[in-house]
Amino acid sequence: MTPSVHLPHFYRSGASSNLTDRMNSPAHEQTRQFVQQTGAAIFTLDGERGSGRSQLCAKLPDGRMSCTEIALEAKSLFSTMQSLDFFCTLPHDPAKTHINCQRIPQA
Repeated sequence: MTPSVHLPHFYRSGASSNLTDRMNSPAHEQTRQFVQQTGAAIFTLDGERGSGRSQLCAKLPDGRMSCTEIALEAKSLFSTMQSLDFFCTLPHDPAKTHINCQRIPQA
């Protein structure tokens, strides 16, 4: 009889979590399409905790903002943006609640 081995959470594959399901969700696809359509390199996201919805805004080259509502909690949208090659950070001002995301340049 082979003893069972319990791997730490960081050794488990994405298939063993809900991450794979979330990344294939309609909300993820909506996010991907919005990011691709705007062509922007800088985005902000904000959402009220527990609401299940977030606002994603793109800063357009002419300085205008284009926004859409995404059916994801802010922390899930944060993960989605990271999966789309964005580096996301909190603003320096602790009174601000949004998250800034900037496209990671491809080499």
